[in-house]
Order: sequence, then C-alpha cells, then structure tokens
Amino acid sequence: MAAKRRISASKAKDRKTFDTRHGDQSKPISAGVWGQLEPLDRKAREMERKWGDSLPSLVDPELAGRFRAAYEALEKFVAEENVVATHQVAGQLMKAWDKLEQVALGAGHEPLPPHAYAVTMEDSGKVVCFAMEGVSELRVKYPDWVVYSFEDAARIVRQEFSDDFLNEAFSSFPKAKITHIVDKGNTIPIMEDEIPW
Repeated sequence: MAAKRRISASKAKDRKTFDTRHGDQSKPISAGVWGQLEPLDRKAREMERKWGDSLPSLVDPELAGRFRAAYEALEKFVAEENVVATHQVAGQLMKAWDKLEQVALGAGHEPLPPHAYAVTMEDSGKVVCFAMEGVSELRVKYPDWVVYSFEDAARIVRQEFSDDFLNEAFSSFPKAKITHIVDKGNTIPIMEDEIPW
C-alpha cells in the first residue's frame, strides 16, 4: 500500500487550506481563518516563553475568566470558519495577553528569568522549562512543570542518540545506510575500504 502523500505548506496555502487537524477535528482550518490565528499564535508563544502557563493564574479571577472565555469563543469561531469573528477575537486576545502581563507585573509578579525558557507541549499541555541556572528554585516555584538544566537536557539528548537509538533506527529502516557525515558544516566522506587491523 502506498503511503499517503502529504502536501507542502505552500501548496496547502495555494489551495486555501492548511491541514492543521488535531485529534478528533474532522477538517482542516481554512487559510483565511489560519491567517487570523498566526499573529495570536506568535504572541501566545512569546508570553508562554516568558511566563510559562502561569500568567492567567497571576491575575484576578474575573480577568482570567474573561481571558479563558475569549479562547473558548475563538475555538467556536474557528470551527465555524467565521473569518470575521476569528479576526475580532484574535485581536482582542492579543491585547488581552498584554493586559494579563501588565496586571501581573503590577501585582509584583515576575516572568521567568532571562536564562530560562518555557514551552507548553501541544500533546499534553504540560510545561517543560529549560534553565541555565536556578533550576531547583524553578522546580519549587512551579511544581507542575518539568524543569531541566541545559546540562541535564544535553545529557538526555546525548543518551537518546546512543547506539540503542541508532540500532532502533536501522531496525526500522533496514536498507538505510550512512552515506556522509556533516560536522560543523563540513561533509566528511565515508571510507569504503576495510579498516587495516
């Protein structure tokens, strides 16, 4: 059976749709709606990088509730493919992110230190934070987060790219072979001759 052919983002754009299905969503989001969401997505990622998922919890319940309700309305308008309403709510939410930050700062709360970076995982909603220093303090302050030092993350990545990883890759793709190695932009040729010992 042939694999399903995936189209590129530029071709999807030309067709006026992006295949942005998540979970049980049955159809792709139209390009008109997606275009309204892109600036909001950038803003949300910027704020989550600075604050993790904590910003709505640092403001009064009324403001946090209005913020969550706006996202709920946005989901409804996206599902209905209502470009005008999506545009209006997305614009309001971009301003709302700034308002949440302003209120949180005014109440004495501080964003993550500049040496820390938080990412909300799409599949689970969990926050993963990487920090150069102050890891133990961040773990205490945000007990629901997964907090790694950059050194811990490097160790995990190194471990994942061990022989076990390569063996599993080769068992999944038995005809695959390494044809060249790139190190710091320079291609290193693979020698085909036998090792002389």
